[in-house]
Amino acid sequence: LFLFKNFWGVLTIFPFVAFIITFFTVFFWKKQQKKAFAWSVNITNIFLVVSVAQIYKGLWPEAVSARILILLFLLGLAGMLFYLQMKVRGRVSWKKIGSATWRISFILFMFTYFCLFSTGIYKTMQAAHVGLSIM
Repeated sequence: LFLFKNFWGVLTIFPFVAFIITFFTVFFWKKQQKKAFAWSVNITNIFLVVSVAQIYKGLWPEAVSARILILLFLLGLAGMLFYLQMKVRGRVSWKKIGSATWRISFILFMFTYFCLFSTGIYKTMQAAHVGLSIM
């Protein structure tokens, strides 16, 4: 249990380690690069969501909960894709909406992760320079 917590912690702090581990595991198992990449994106997105929420909470503890913002974002994105699919095709494929929402959120959460991670490093260095503790 102790090793699992440590492993989960490392993957939460550095979600792209999960991408690499998943990619090579699935690639050696299925021998298909396309499936390995798809699985890696899906698994890494879970860790990106958790990581973004934790970093946001660490940077701005008094702010609105990141989990609520993430949920609203995912629902808004799915709603937008639902509207576009109804407008263009006239029918809805929930599987495509879910898949597209998850893949688009991967790109956006990746960008958000790097922005928040950089902001955290900057705030830590700034606080260390002034002699404050942010923890």
